[in-house]
Amino acid sequence: MRHAVIMAGGAGTRLWPLSRKSTPKQFQKLIGDQTLLQQTYSRILKVIPNEQIWVMTGEQYADIVHEQLPDLPKKHIITEPSARNTAAASGLITLEILKEDSEASIGIMAADHYISKEKVFTDIIDKAYKYNESSPDSVVTVGIHPTEPNTGYGYIKFNNKITSIGRRNVYAVNSFHEKPDLATAEKYLEEGDYLWNASYFIFNGKKMQEYFREYSSDIFNKLESYIAKPSAETYEKIPKEPFDKAIIEKLSNLAVIPAEMGWSDIGDWAALHEILTEKGESTQIATLNHISNNSENTLVMGNGKLIATVGLKDVVVIDTEDVILVCAKDSVQDVKKVVEELQAKNRGEYL
Repeated sequence: MRHAVIMAGGAGTRLWPLSRKSTPKQFQKLIGDQTLLQQTYSRILKVIPNEQIWVMTGEQYADIVHEQLPDLPKKHIITEPSARNTAAASGLITLEILKEDSEASIGIMAADHYISKEKVFTDIIDKAYKYNESSPDSVVTVGIHPTEPNTGYGYIKFNNKITSIGRRNVYAVNSFHEKPDLATAEKYLEEGDYLWNASYFIFNGKKMQEYFREYSSDIFNKLESYIAKPSAETYEKIPKEPFDKAIIEKLSNLAVIPAEMGWSDIGDWAALHEILTEKGESTQIATLNHISNNSENTLVMGNGKLIATVGLKDVVVIDTEDVILVCAKDSVQDVKKVVEELQAKNRGEYL
């Protein structure tokens, strides 16, 4: 059967101070009346039955997930005692699913993405499962057609066409590339054979188990020890590695389906502002209690008190109960550095 995993353990530090350790961005209502987690679940539900949807998250978020997704089988909320990066999380959830369905086809998807063209999403995910079912040795990913030379995303270079499934072309993956500088990103866009890496992966569960044994045996052996006798101490010994680096980039049978589906990972305040603007808001975005005089291209999010802006341009203003963030839009990537500084100064009350 087809199973879908929603990865919901991220911290979302670039959306601080709204995204906190207690309630990261995936549990927040940033766009519309549903949280990002709920929106992701609703999208996947159009492709995968509720009984075959899983959530991978941290122990501290299990109750929030159950509260936000009450119809999801509670046993399908799989938790980590500590964050050990995506290789450990992906391996753990794969082994848990295989206990229930030894022939599982598994899709891993993030909880914190926004997709405006949901019909395109459901069609592409369906085609990705179909290709993997016809070629179980493969791992299929989804690449997003870049709309700008974005330096905040990783890139996938693709080459020859493998096949077509319906109207969707499937290509061989040539290589993965880390977040580039602006000149390199512009070069990728000009060459036309690069896609943004959305980190969606569809694979056969049994084959992935084999890949872990072959390419990341240390992680796999420690995961088996943890599953046999769960303890936080055992899990802490698992190396912290991204799934891409530990497994995916070591494989030769990778396929990618290009997509244009109005995708964003909402990685920072500028990305959120862009989405709100595209949804028909003006470039001057405000929520709750705000008045403005001659402010342009400004995102203002309040916590109840009146916020007045005068003459601001390209600025983000975020007001929460205990923190106010004022940030130039072209510096939103550096919000993460504020969080790191608070951590270094042991100011956990603001995290």
